[in-house]
Amino acid sequence: MLSALRTQIKRQLLRRLRYDASVRLNPEDLDLAAGEVRSDVEWIPVQPDVDLKVYWKVLPIGKGPAVSLYAFGFQILRFDCFGAGDGHFHLLLGWPSPTGEDRIWLPEPNATAQVERTVFELTKNVTYYLQRHNDERVRRLHLEPATWSTACTQARDKMMHFLCSVPELADVK
Repeated sequence: MLSALRTQIKRQLLRRLRYDASVRLNPEDLDLAAGEVRSDVEWIPVQPDVDLKVYWKVLPIGKGPAVSLYAFGFQILRFDCFGAGDGHFHLLLGWPSPTGEDRIWLPEPNATAQVERTVFELTKNVTYYLQRHNDERVRRLHLEPATWSTACTQARDKMMHFLCSVPELADVK
């Protein structure tokens, strides 16, 4: 009981630190502190100060391919394509969340469809998400269309590759 309470408190503190734009911590340290394990990590450079990070993970809450958007050292978006009922994404705006919920659920029926939805969100709605961030540099960020499109295609291809080649993900396709 006590360890579950400690875990919950730790997650809440880490979540607050993640949202506090004045705290400059390595996002990798936060992920590791929260017990998250990522496999086959591939960084896709987009332009100066902007990267996509593609990987797959197996957690108690789900498993599947994932992609994170980083700008100026902030993790802005993270999509977890965990299959039916479990796929979701996180929008990390540098502001405290007014609710306890920090996930936006994906309605797609499987991880393959969720990967396609992820690419749609990244290509069509990324500017909307960036403009709501606490940091002015992120709000003013202009993604070069050609390089952004290429990076999103690379991320999609890598996520689909994980779904087809990683045995642990066979049942979420």
